[in-house]
Amino acid sequence: MIMAKNTTERLAKKFIAVGKIYDTALMTDQEIEDAVQKDLDEFIGKDKVNFGVTTTDKMISLVFIRFTEYYKQNNVDLKKDMLDADAFMVTGEGFGGFTMPVKFPIAPFGYTPYLMGQSDFKTAYKDSAELLGADKIRWMKTEVMPHSVVIRIK
Repeated sequence: MIMAKNTTERLAKKFIAVGKIYDTALMTDQEIEDAVQKDLDEFIGKDKVNFGVTTTDKMISLVFIRFTEYYKQNNVDLKKDMLDADAFMVTGEGFGGFTMPVKFPIAPFGYTPYLMGQSDFKTAYKDSAELLGADKIRWMKTEVMPHSVVIRIK
């Protein structure tokens, strides 16, 4: 009997998560999850954020599960804006001295937390990723919710 070999294709792409570049051609989703989770535990705090990644033949989905009341309490438009803390969590800005080459807009006078446009986040993420040696991102979607942030890239 001949057994069918699993030939499910995966999108081979390099992307940034929490201050490092990951390559889906070289690492499994589980290896990426473990590495990113370890860094999130160190950066944000143990059991504050749970990370997951799914790679298909067309897209990579990065899922950061965390909970914040801020969005509901401040009636934030979740289709347009996001907290700076979420942007920093996803990219790792400031973790171990990591800095994005293309900066997010920073609130004047050091006020935190602050909101930024998701379009500003996407621009900084895409441009920084390419400058840091990740692959060019052809398409990106952010889904910000009170319980999670999901980044989808192609």
